[in-house]
Amino acid sequence: MMAIIAGAVITNIYCTQPILPLIKAGLGVDLTMVDLIAAAALLGFSTGLALLLPLGDRFDRRKLVLGQIALAFVFAAAAAISPGIWTLIAASFGLGIVSCVPQQLVPFAAVMSRPTERGRNVGTVVSGIMVGILLGRTIAGLVGAAYGWRAVYGMEAAFMVPVWIAAASLLPRGVPSTNLSYGRLLASLWPLARDNRPIRESMIVQALLWACFNAFWVNLAALLASGPWHLGSAWAGGFGIMGAAGAFAASLGGRASDRLGTRAVVGASIGIVTLAYLLLSGANSSLTFLVIGVVVLDIGVQAGLVSNQTRAFAVDPKAQGRINSLYMTATFFGGALGTVVSGWLMTRFGWTGIVAFGIALGLVASAFHLIGAPRSTGAPQGPHPDARINAGRISSNPD
Repeated sequence: MMAIIAGAVITNIYCTQPILPLIKAGLGVDLTMVDLIAAAALLGFSTGLALLLPLGDRFDRRKLVLGQIALAFVFAAAAAISPGIWTLIAASFGLGIVSCVPQQLVPFAAVMSRPTERGRNVGTVVSGIMVGILLGRTIAGLVGAAYGWRAVYGMEAAFMVPVWIAAASLLPRGVPSTNLSYGRLLASLWPLARDNRPIRESMIVQALLWACFNAFWVNLAALLASGPWHLGSAWAGGFGIMGAAGAFAASLGGRASDRLGTRAVVGASIGIVTLAYLLLSGANSSLTFLVIGVVVLDIGVQAGLVSNQTRAFAVDPKAQGRINSLYMTATFFGGALGTVVSGWLMTRFGWTGIVAFGIALGLVASAFHLIGAPRSTGAPQGPHPDARINAGRISSNPD
């Protein structure tokens, strides 16, 4: 149920991407300006992750989730009736802040799990999130093509009503893990990142991978509209179905992290994402390369998302909300940065600029991952060098 609720709420963030050309035409703005709508949603999401997720360690997560879903209804309705670009950007930013519900649910699942099942269960919820992202694009593209971009936001507002009812009826009560004040919770974020290398590495690597992810999806509609195919927003959303085939890589990535260790899975994910952009270099002339590239990109990003997240969670079982705040804030900041930079590159250099950007990000992530590899001490190595389970407890050193 957490996976379903998470997938439903995350559509608020990504429904915008396939309808950007419709908003551009409807409001009479250029591509660089309209990309700010998608960037505002991601920046808002990052803000919510930074300011709201730590509250999950202090208060009942169920109440936090219900309050945020109610506010998501308000902001989605405001977006639907926005008279101009700046009010739409503001509504998108607010919608992003309160739509961090899925990342309230991921640590909720983690603290409810046995250590040997944490990766699998986190992967299940993340799979729900990724299916929501990809299928949300598909539905938004179809609705936008048929009824216009305002109908998409109206649909999102209406959708939050049954989601709120389901969450109120089915989510368990959350149990706080600390009595720290809100100020002290926020103050503890910096020492948590500073003193734990696995958290820092997970934050940086996933921020780079998420920048790759958003650089592709936010510019896909423009590629299809201006390329040799001249396809509309419904086609851009339809690619979400193809990407959904890779969404289950999140669950498989979680299981692989439990068995093989997270560093191995993270390294493989970086390689897959870089390979995807090499395939996508031919996407402006071949639909075959575009379809294959979409699936490969989603597999790599989603497997990396879960393995990095599982690695970070292993640091401290009593700080899951704060760890997730650090991790996801960095991830979506990277996504927002990738959205803004790629919009400029698409305007100036076309699809070639997007491909070069994605490959460069993959190489930087690979270099950072290799630099952070544990140094051999000559001691015998177990089968899983990044394993975190020791006699049923989370070890104090996740590496």
